[in-house]
Amino acid sequence: MDEDLIKKVYTKIEKEGERKGEKYRAMGLYQSSLDSMRGCINQRYYIKAPDGTLLIPNGNVFPDEKAEGSKVKPQSKKDGVWRWTYGKYQEEFEKGNIEFNETNNQVLVDENGNYSKWNINTKIWLKDRQEEGQLPNDFISKYENRHSAKELKELGIEFDFAKPSNLIKYLAIISNIIKDEIVLDFFSGSATTAHAVMQFNAEDGGNRKYIMVQLPESIDDEDFHNICELGKERIRRAGEKIIADNSDKDLSTLDIGFKVLKLDSSNIKAWDSNFENVEGSLLDAVENIKEDRSSEDLLYEILLKYGLDLTLPIEEKVIDGKKVFVIGYGALVACLDDDITIEAVEAIAKLKEAYQSEIMRVVFKDASFKDAVVKTNAYQILKQFGIDEVVSV
Repeated sequence: MDEDLIKKVYTKIEKEGERKGEKYRAMGLYQSSLDSMRGCINQRYYIKAPDGTLLIPNGNVFPDEKAEGSKVKPQSKKDGVWRWTYGKYQEEFEKGNIEFNETNNQVLVDENGNYSKWNINTKIWLKDRQEEGQLPNDFISKYENRHSAKELKELGIEFDFAKPSNLIKYLAIISNIIKDEIVLDFFSGSATTAHAVMQFNAEDGGNRKYIMVQLPESIDDEDFHNICELGKERIRRAGEKIIADNSDKDLSTLDIGFKVLKLDSSNIKAWDSNFENVEGSLLDAVENIKEDRSSEDLLYEILLKYGLDLTLPIEEKVIDGKKVFVIGYGALVACLDDDITIEAVEAIAKLKEAYQSEIMRVVFKDASFKDAVVKTNAYQILKQFGIDEVVSV
């Protein structure tokens, strides 16, 4: 076994009994990362503490009989379980492999449902491990799920089997992810990768971006309808915590903001070639944008079709009573309101000079203009200001 590992992990020494003087490490008999609904039906029971109180992991259901060894079947993932069955616990207790420690961490509750001052640890003996031998160290073993459980608990979020953000950050380091690259996670889960990227940026002043992709799978959580909602909230809370934890640093350049996009059909109606009702098809096509779509929905479709970066800065301005989007400091201007007037077009044209943009593209809705005369004149006015690329959708 690696000597550094021994010095770091096996820090306790037995003070009495047959194994007096031997080194060991303590491991909680209760681990929050354990899934109580996966084969642990006999692992929720009372254990008697040195002061006579009964201990059990927190949860919603408790044994009917208040006696050591009394057990109850977990009803949900919120019903914590021990790592061992009661029979196994008794065996290890007789061997002297159990210790009770007073703690302020509020890990366990008593028979009345109140947080207990006790925690229960199992002893893992160095001598036993040396005799059994150990596989070569690997970096995965350094970042266990229990670290993630603690991390999420600090954020007030419950999620099983998340990866620790330090693991993802370590992978980013050994993959040489430089300060302005993009990290893509196609199986985002609870958005651990987003958390890790923000933390990495906070540590070295980087400007890495992340793209999280996740199907909206339903989850058994009273606060979140699906895994995407949980992931979004995790990013918000993680960003705020990173800022709070680094209050002694200048993090003015750290960007903890993010945008949420959903895959959907086009905002523009497809042509319905209903030859039995041509008039109806034509009238339906006068307004070619779907009724349930917002101007922001249409804007992002325009960005995609132009091949523009979805993280470009977007300013919203009100010009002549109309909402105008200015993207990328004037690279693209979009006005998707209705009843656009000549005055509004002239004000939009002047943005080219205001932003000193060498090339400016302007986009309107096809049915945006007040009438056909305004539409024709609008194109000419924009050309006079050096704006040749004008598109209607």
